[in-house]
Amino acid sequence: MTGKGFVYKVIERLLSNSTDRIVCISKAEYKSAIENGIDNGAKLEIIENGIDVQAVQAAQTIARETLGIPETAFVVGMIGRLSPQKAPDVFIKSAKLISEKIPNTYYIIVGNGEEEAKVKQYAQKNGLHLIVTGWTENPYAYLKIFDVAVLLSRWEGFGLAIVEYMAAEKNFVATNVDAIPTIVENGIDGELVNVDSPEEVADKVYFYYTHPVEAQKMRDTAKRKVTEKYDVSRVAQQHKELFNNLFTH
Repeated sequence: MTGKGFVYKVIERLLSNSTDRIVCISKAEYKSAIENGIDNGAKLEIIENGIDVQAVQAAQTIARETLGIPETAFVVGMIGRLSPQKAPDVFIKSAKLISEKIPNTYYIIVGNGEEEAKVKQYAQKNGLHLIVTGWTENPYAYLKIFDVAVLLSRWEGFGLAIVEYMAAEKNFVATNVDAIPTIVENGIDGELVNVDSPEEVADKVYFYYTHPVEAQKMRDTAKRKVTEKYDVSRVAQQHKELFNNLFTH
């Protein structure tokens, strides 16, 4: 554990003593809170994260030609910081392997971060078509042109990008870590891979590319799930019920 992690843990334990309820955004966070001595479970409440599904679906798509991407290109992308947690290094290594199987592939990273220069350097060295958007107020405009989306986090409290991918009706590959497998049903609505495994990522992307019927079925299943379980209206209602219970007891 890092020194910073230890400090955060101590602060959370102290604050829990004067807290009526602690909201965990995933089952994985609930388990972690108990394992790390934040609470024994009596104060913990699971309210899984959510998004504005309609906002994702209504977002206007950025034109491919604006980014220099041919209409016939296959596009693989990720939304997330270029930081060790989100593993952009694994993303770009998998890109090299994907391009060996699907030469006309372009790659987009929606975000910025300290590993940007390293990732761009690797892409240039290996002749990969990579676009890094930097910070943007409208990430969904870029998401809409992905053919396959990825989230390759090394650790993840929830994995909000996954439900955004579901809402945008995109096939996706994600790591089998922390809260992610509580959201994704492997092989049914998405594909899970091990952490730090660019080979597995490339294989899963290629599966989507070569199995369009199965890929469409998975997109349809994911869309139903995100609408039923992860819309922000459900999150708001659960918080409302939580506050009402606190005030009336």
